[in-house]
Amino acid sequence: MRHWRQRSSSVLTIVLAVLGLLLPDPGTAMTMDQFLASLDMIRNGCAPKFKLNIEDLDRLRVGDFNFPPSQDLMCYTKCVSLMAGTVNKKGEFNAAKALAQLPHLVPTEMIEMSKKSVEACRDAHKAFKESCERVYQTAKCLAENAEGKFMWP
Repeated sequence: MRHWRQRSSSVLTIVLAVLGLLLPDPGTAMTMDQFLASLDMIRNGCAPKFKLNIEDLDRLRVGDFNFPPSQDLMCYTKCVSLMAGTVNKKGEFNAAKALAQLPHLVPTEMIEMSKKSVEACRDAHKAFKESCERVYQTAKCLAENAEGKFMWP
């Protein structure tokens, strides 16, 4: 267990360090190219921990949640959300934190749509008990409310 925590912590540290390089000035908004690079980086940090089909990940990338998810896929969404700092270990979505993080997580052209999605989905997790499913269902809700502009790592 300790080895996993150290590895997980080091992956998060690397991801945050690279994101820091992508955004040299905290006052500078993320560009679309930086956003796409961060999606790939987060995917590469979480995907190896689970048994996943690249096709399923590619479907999530474009907001397509219209297929039965495996437990690993649902837990992958939790890993991503934990890295983004928008959920806790119980899979509870923190809308206030997500809204505060938006300028650091998405490019300027996606902020307003993202705010609307977060507001629409702030309580989506409450209908589910299992932590990975809570996060998956929240991500699905965000995609459904994103006016066709949703993207996932």
